Amino acid sequence: MTENRKTVFISCGQYAPEERELGKQVCEMVAKYTPFEGYFAENQTTLKALSENILRRLYESVGLIVIMHHRGKIEGRDIIRASVWIEQEVAIATLMEQILRRPLHVALFVQRGTAIEGIRQQLQLNAYPFTTGEEVIARLREELPLWTEPLYQGDEERRKVADSVVLSVKTDNGHQRNYTIQVKNHSKIDLNIKCISLWSKSQRVSEPAFPPDSGWPVPAEKSVSYLFDAREDVAHRLWQLDGSQPVMQHVPVLNYFGPPNQFKCEVMVELQCEVLGYERNFKETRTVQVDFINRQITGL
Repeated sequence: MTENRKTVFISCGQYAPEERELGKQVCEMVAKYTPFEGYFAENQTTLKALSENILRRLYESVGLIVIMHHRGKIEGRDIIRASVWIEQEVAIATLMEQILRRPLHVALFVQRGTAIEGIRQQLQLNAYPFTTGEEVIARLREELPLWTEPLYQGDEERRKVADSVVLSVKTDNGHQRNYTIQVKNHSKIDLNIKCISLWSKSQRVSEPAFPPDSGWPVPAEKSVSYLFDAREDVAHRLWQLDGSQPVMQHVPVLNYFGPPNQFKCEVMVELQCEVLGYERNFKETRTVQVDFINRQITGL
């Protein structure tokens, strides 16, 4: 996990000195009670500062602490409004959670008497009412120690996990175009095989084979076997590649035209897989026994 993704974003008013002091105090509490670090933005005056210091930080955060103070009554209506800016930050966090599937730890504090407006009317958030900053601090002392892990894996984390997946492949039995491989997933992450190819001596033995639906699943820490259509006579193709003599298109009754009717050779299995939404390629070379006459391939 990168440092940025350990951030808890603190959305707190900065109109009055006591509001700014509360935001800074909450920032220190995040560092004290959680494995994350707090981010409390000072007022931003440029569009670049807004995008780099506010929007990016909020997007990369694993938690959000919102403290809504009064921002005055609406003229002609008996409604006390909160900060429009903070309301927008809540809306962005909602987009992250519900659309981008990036759930956050959330603590929402609303000063008593503040109207529920905007997207907060549709959210099932347990807001804590407060009158003074001391009430916010007391509640966070109870809440923050529960924030021990992020609730989602970011793009970079998923990539690292996907890159850490280890597979082992055994070539099993094959007959003519039908070929079977056994795949063992040594990781704790499920994956799908999207394509299988066979190679020997750096040349393709079979055309790529694709699953009929969304993929051939390989569950975490499981071993599975898959029979697929290689679309070519694998035994004949291996016999072609293994010999140094000109290729004969008929069955070699005698051995003058190439390698023996039974021989050993190496076959490389190439798998194109999807792991956590990322594509990974796996290659493993195994020795097989080929019976050319019976068109049998047996894994060793």
